[in-house]
Amino acid sequence: MDIKQMYYFKTIVEEGTISKAAQKLHMAQPPLSMQLKQLEEELNTQLIIRSRRGNELTPAGKLFYKRSLQILSLSELTMHEISGLENKFLRIGMTSSNHSLISYLDHDFITDNKISFRIHEGSTYEMIDLLLTHSIDIAFVRTPFDQNQVETTLLFKEPMMAVGQEHFFNKSMPYIKDYHDIPLIIHQRYLSFISDYCLQYQFHPIIKLTCDDSRTSLLYAKYDYGVAIVPKRAIDIIDFPIHVEELKDKQLYTSVAIIHRKNEKLDDYLQQIINVYTNIFNH
Repeated sequence: MDIKQMYYFKTIVEEGTISKAAQKLHMAQPPLSMQLKQLEEELNTQLIIRSRRGNELTPAGKLFYKRSLQILSLSELTMHEISGLENKFLRIGMTSSNHSLISYLDHDFITDNKISFRIHEGSTYEMIDLLLTHSIDIAFVRTPFDQNQVETTLLFKEPMMAVGQEHFFNKSMPYIKDYHDIPLIIHQRYLSFISDYCLQYQFHPIIKLTCDDSRTSLLYAKYDYGVAIVPKRAIDIIDFPIHVEELKDKQLYTSVAIIHRKNEKLDDYLQQIINVYTNIFNH
């Protein structure tokens, strides 16, 4: 197994079929099919199930695809670092509701030609996984999560916000119980968190849509599919007219945190970033 085989496999997965992947790689289909066959024989497992509808990853294929992305990313990063040792590559994870936090960094720091940023996006759990596999070095995430796995710096708590078209809000609606008969759009990560809390008020929320990104939740709210429940800082990205209501349920507050690997000394630049946010929000 080598880097080239991982790149071939990544392309096959992302293009959907071997023929499309071969076109993108500017190679004939038979050699690419042979590369996949050799890879599966070497791993002694099937990675892709071929059908008329396209390719479907087996559980082993999903894991190999995930690891291939990490190894290819690390390989690319290593080549960049070696070709320019004077430059720093800061690998930072970011959940969708925390993107506006980057604005707190000094502009000169961000535009410093000796510093390059690699921003990895995903859920809190994905960020923890990337951190533990050394694909990123720090991440901005949200509670709740297992803090025993990582070193955690809590920054601040903030409420959830209800976001939707005006007709859903015929009165002041500052509590989640006010939305018992309204279709909700919820980030998959907060689904059980919110649903369990609603049970305290003896109702099951009407979950119209779930997704994996707060930005997607807000987009569906814009299109009038329901009311999105998102962390407060997520609404900073709204650039369209829509009603926003702050929820006063303290049990639904989430904390923004910076995490990194335990028992590992951080690069000075990364420590500087943590210090900036700690000084802003914890003093």
